[in-house]
Amino acid sequence: MYIPRRLNHYKLLVPIIILIVIFSLVVNDAEAIVSVEKDRPIYGMPISESTQHYIWILCEGNEFPYELILSIYEVEGFGNLKLDNIKSDIETLVYYRGYWAKQGYPDEFVFDLILIARLRGPEGCRAFLKHTESYDLNDYVQEVAEYKYYLEQSNDVASVII
Repeated sequence: MYIPRRLNHYKLLVPIIILIVIFSLVVNDAEAIVSVEKDRPIYGMPISESTQHYIWILCEGNEFPYELILSIYEVEGFGNLKLDNIKSDIETLVYYRGYWAKQGYPDEFVFDLILIARLRGPEGCRAFLKHTESYDLNDYVQEVAEYKYYLEQSNDVASVII
């Protein structure tokens, strides 16, 4: 088949155009991923944004409330947070959540039990429940819950302003 000389120049143009289109699609997907990451809230806390980002990634991966772990650290004091300790803390809290949920407790009680178990361990939490009629009055549980609520509300306000 005969192809005029002028059309030979265009044979190279078609693959270049295809590459440009593919590249633009990849760049758009990458921008979408970056914008999703920017949606994570950064709070004015005495830990770096990168540490907050790391916590957020771990929480997302474990389907664990980001504001809850930040509230725990706020109430307990940030001290010398290490990334390995943060990962271990989240894994332990996720374990406690599963443990108490399997015991048949409703979600609203599981929240309290996770926090009490963090302080006392699962067996200590069981003993605490046996000897205390109203475990929701535990100061630690109340402080963490109040600060979590505060963070969630401040995030809602920030998202409305933006």
